[in-house]
Amino acid sequence: MSLLTWDYDGDLFCALTTETGADEGRMTHYELSEARMVPGEAPSISASPAPGPAAVTVLVYAPEEEKPAEVYFDATQTLPFAVLQHFVELIASRLASTES
Repeated sequence: MSLLTWDYDGDLFCALTTETGADEGRMTHYELSEARMVPGEAPSISASPAPGPAAVTVLVYAPEEEKPAEVYFDATQTLPFAVLQHFVELIASRLASTES
């Protein structure tokens, strides 16, 4: 699992990547959301970003599955187009780096 955060026009967004399964049952979930700052449990621990509800979810199946990727949008959320574009570029970059 990995979490990447970035600032866009004063708002914090994040992309959460999670891989599940193994071999031909492998699937990668990419989720785009606004990030929320979670306070540290102690005064000495600073706040850190955490993903909010997913606005966009992309499911990418193992190549052996021969299934196209699926995209789901939360109809109750809106995002700046540049944020969505950055998310798509991130996924494309990760997919290109995993191709054999």
